[in-house]
Amino acid sequence: MLKIKTFFRLSLLFVLIGLLTGCWDREELEDRSYVIGIGLDQSKEKGKIKVTLLLANPEVGSMQGGGGSTEKPREIITFDANDFIVAKATANAVISRDISYELLSVFVVSEEFAKDPVFAQTFTDVLKDKEIRLSSYLAVSKEHAYEFFKRNRPKMETRPHKYFQFMISHGIENGFIPDSTLFRYFQTTERGTDLFLAMYTTTKRQKHPKIKNDDQYLAGELNVTGELDDTQFIGSAVFKNGVMTAKLTGQETRIVNILDDTTNIKDILVNIPNPFSDNKKQMAARILKTENNKIKMNLIKDRPKIYFTIPLQFEIMSNPSAVDFSDKKNREILKKQLHQHLKSITEKFLKKTQIELKGAPYPLPMYARKYFTNMPEFQKYNFPKAYLNADIYVRPKIEIIDYGKKVIKPVKVGE
Repeated sequence: MLKIKTFFRLSLLFVLIGLLTGCWDREELEDRSYVIGIGLDQSKEKGKIKVTLLLANPEVGSMQGGGGSTEKPREIITFDANDFIVAKATANAVISRDISYELLSVFVVSEEFAKDPVFAQTFTDVLKDKEIRLSSYLAVSKEHAYEFFKRNRPKMETRPHKYFQFMISHGIENGFIPDSTLFRYFQTTERGTDLFLAMYTTTKRQKHPKIKNDDQYLAGELNVTGELDDTQFIGSAVFKNGVMTAKLTGQETRIVNILDDTTNIKDILVNIPNPFSDNKKQMAARILKTENNKIKMNLIKDRPKIYFTIPLQFEIMSNPSAVDFSDKKNREILKKQLHQHLKSITEKFLKKTQIELKGAPYPLPMYARKYFTNMPEFQKYNFPKAYLNADIYVRPKIEIIDYGKKVIKPVKVGE
């Protein structure tokens, strides 16, 4: 009986000891400093890069830190390093807390460095650090990356992780910027058959920008005044084989996002030509993409043919001409105008991808694989080269689900 009691007592002791070991590797929040963004620039020193770390203070804005904290919400440091992996340890020479990449959400690369062939080789270090998630984003800045982080001072959202989360997610949803995750970058680079789009941003606005349509701007071209941050996210940087080669406007980026079924766009607000008026007063509409596109190809002949069917739903948001859309004829006129407009701008852009960009700006070659019996046959066909000479036809499938409220024309004075 004594042996049984001793056995149970020892068992209970070992269980309690086991529970205590669950806290051996615990880490306090205040002991860590989380890197939210990494900036990459060319260095004047040969064989090195200029690394900028945007570090967030996790206590600012949290319940633990309290509302009266006098600590800064962020800290920015820039230095030359061999790579941005070891740079994490080097930064601890000036940062007191343990630096972590676990919450890293965005890489900002200067346009100058992104166009350097060395960039593609340098950026592969991302795959070597287990803390860096491939769901993080790649952005290209017009200026140096360290200038971008220093000048980026949001007025309403002081917490850097929330700021980038909101700006990027909302930009992708409305189609102004591409869904440029690291996973997409490396996947596209490995395939080598299509182009990759990274979001384009800047904190430097043009002094006298031209007034354009709402979605035809690049970052820095939008003329905005008031008490606001100068940072703009609009447009995209085009990468071929891992190196930047060109830029696309917000409108061109939207076209790519509509063509690419893997991009999570919800709804897009656009201006459309007004077929009921001779003046330049346009109509506002919301575009909804609820179905995937249909792509058919004829790859037998030397000059391939590619057919796009793009199903889109429209909600008319404004009616400046006060047209009566209860009239079936007016509805047909509007639907025809939308069809011609979308067909025109999409085919024009795809022609640009053939002549200027020299490639498809999204994984179109993946759709071509099903027309070949095996991979060697597909590789022998060389779709990227054939795409440059392809005849492309676009057929928008328009459905107007809401014509807006009925507008009553105002009575003229004297009538």
